[in-house]
Amino acid sequence: MPKTKALPRWQNADPRYIYSLVARRYFSEMKTKVEIAEELGVSRFKVARLIDEAIEQEYVKFIFPKQQALDEEIARNLCEKYSLTDAVVLPASEAWSTQEQLNVKLGGITANYLSETLQEGMKFGMAWGRVLSSTVSQLVSLPSLDVVQLSGVHPGIEFSQGPIDLIHKIAAISHGKAHPMYVPMWVDDESLARKLADDQAVLDTQKFYSCMDVVITGIGAWKTGSSSLCDIFPTAWRESLMQQDIAADVCVTLVSSEGEILDSPMNRLGFGITTEQLRATKKVIGVAGGEEKYEGIVASLKSGLLNVLITDFDTAIKLLD
Repeated sequence: MPKTKALPRWQNADPRYIYSLVARRYFSEMKTKVEIAEELGVSRFKVARLIDEAIEQEYVKFIFPKQQALDEEIARNLCEKYSLTDAVVLPASEAWSTQEQLNVKLGGITANYLSETLQEGMKFGMAWGRVLSSTVSQLVSLPSLDVVQLSGVHPGIEFSQGPIDLIHKIAAISHGKAHPMYVPMWVDDESLARKLADDQAVLDTQKFYSCMDVVITGIGAWKTGSSSLCDIFPTAWRESLMQQDIAADVCVTLVSSEGEILDSPMNRLGFGITTEQLRATKKVIGVAGGEEKYEGIVASLKSGLLNVLITDFDTAIKLLD
């Protein structure tokens, strides 16, 4: 077959125009890759790459109207089954193959949810973790907020995912005020814990805990080891909690597989929002998805701590089944 020659019309064309042309020819006019290749004077393999790039660059957007209605129905069913005030489900049309990719997808819909629901002057608390870090990185604008740190810090949590860094980023986006707490997540001595608890800087932040409007948290799953707390807790603490059938953590509240709140050394030695303060919060949003998070999500829903769940389609279906 003789080699086709590029038509002068397409030589040195703006790549944006090429993407638009290829997308229109392929998806709207139903031209084959070979036909498009002949028009452009390139190989059909080049056309295949251009189609993929057009999709990646969002020159093509797929809309599934019946799928959207199904997503909304599933969200309503989750609310009914688990006594939630709201639920957001990542559509089945959103593809992902790793937990990291899923966290990015969940971060995107969580960022949209926060932008749509947070109101000026709210007291907003954010926990820590990968999915929340992804959420913050995709936020564009927020109303002015009081942004409150919900626990002390630990070197085992990556800086970019830690509570101090995240609340400062949120405050910068919202042009609000950050309320940090520069203390460890826990200490080893009860007398030191009491002394730090009386520090004015700690009191200034913790005074918000009893009157929070919105708290957002990831959900740690202990059975699969998908929990930052599980990773950083001392071995003795972890072994004791495993014997108590721990399944999840919500902020620094620990939950059994049956949804019961567990006692832990954090209650005596740690710094963070308490279970009672979480229950008094007007809206507690839990964000998690994927197989490795499933048991933790179930336990957190059984606990009644969450008002809102943001998760993926597959997990939502499994929760309903």
